[in-house]
Amino acid sequence: MKRKEFTRRQLLQNSAAFGAAVLAGSVARGIIGCGSKRSSALEAGKWREMPSPVPIGSISPRVMAQPDQSAVLSWLEPQEDRKATMRFSIWRDARWSPPATIASNLAFSRDQASAPGVIGLSPSNLVAYWSQRVSRDQQSTNEIALYMAVSSDGGAHWAPPLLVNRAAAQPGEDNAYASAVSLDNRHAQFAWLDGRDWEKSKRVQLMSRVVSIEGPISETRLLDPDTCTCCSTAIARTSSGLLAAYRGHNTENIRDISLVRGVDSGWSQPRIPHPDGWHIEACPVNGPHLDAGEKRTALIWFTAPQDRPAVKLAFSHDGGAEFAPALRLDAGRAVGRAQVVVLRDGSAVGFWLESEGGASRLVARRVRDDGSMGAPLELARGANLGYPHVARTTEGIVIAWSERNPASLVHAGLLQTD
Repeated sequence: MKRKEFTRRQLLQNSAAFGAAVLAGSVARGIIGCGSKRSSALEAGKWREMPSPVPIGSISPRVMAQPDQSAVLSWLEPQEDRKATMRFSIWRDARWSPPATIASNLAFSRDQASAPGVIGLSPSNLVAYWSQRVSRDQQSTNEIALYMAVSSDGGAHWAPPLLVNRAAAQPGEDNAYASAVSLDNRHAQFAWLDGRDWEKSKRVQLMSRVVSIEGPISETRLLDPDTCTCCSTAIARTSSGLLAAYRGHNTENIRDISLVRGVDSGWSQPRIPHPDGWHIEACPVNGPHLDAGEKRTALIWFTAPQDRPAVKLAFSHDGGAEFAPALRLDAGRAVGRAQVVVLRDGSAVGFWLESEGGASRLVARRVRDDGSMGAPLELARGANLGYPHVARTTEGIVIAWSERNPASLVHAGLLQTD
């Protein structure tokens, strides 16, 4: 097959078109899980949408679990000059804290697939991160920088932003799609997509860096020289070390999910745990997600080889060195944008979007590593449900998503599990 050449902007336009096409209606045959002696069902009575602390018009929500089993919800409040304010609220003791500001009057990226986030290194030390457009006279540029800001008093005050992924004199780094995980109470590991070589090689790379509450402390490290251009990344700390997941890419435009592991010598070589053989000429803007418990790690992802969309999940018992056979979760019309939470008993709950009659459905399903599953449970339905995010807390799983109908509205809900 003759390879087509695309500019960076054409790839982004094609990616947006692909997402719209999938949402308009995908046709695939779903697999309903078998029964189990242990209940795998999610109960509708244990799901409730709850009041959100986010004002109407806000975008890009992301909820992330914290070390004390609370969760931080962050979002952007756009301004008229294409700048915005990043704010957050903490879910703790079954209530939201009053919203507070992290950074304001900045040119945050409004790509909702690259939503800003906040990770907790300890109850006091928080690290916020976000993608930000590089300040230039010509607004047609795609250059994006990755920034972080630190709070040492639980979010009451935030230090000035610090660059993570680029130097001021170094042009061309036009991606981010970052993920971050705590290493200890003072350090975090970042991973992101990096386009510094796009003009030269037409390749986007996976990069990483360690930061402390004082700022970046390690050099950037190349983890994979060829990745998909604009799918979100994921990183988790497992019982065996760090594990990063992302959508890979090769010269034949196969875009399957790849992994790299933190090992004694640094980072492993990239590998594909479950080759799907998905050939697509544009980025689907549909990255994987990871979560790790004490004994199990779960990987969830979207794929669509031969135009047959599906959401799949696989378990690992050794921190991502090997994964069991993939289990298909969707009920037949997958859009993807999947998330996963590993529960205390080692089972997992997958979350994703499906399309039905021109609408989006946010769906959850519990699955065990013996392959047994409960029935899919619909959590929400709307015209455009954005990119959901989930976090495990003391009270249950907190889910946040946005809906544009017609103004953007950020929703939050709580799913209790036994």
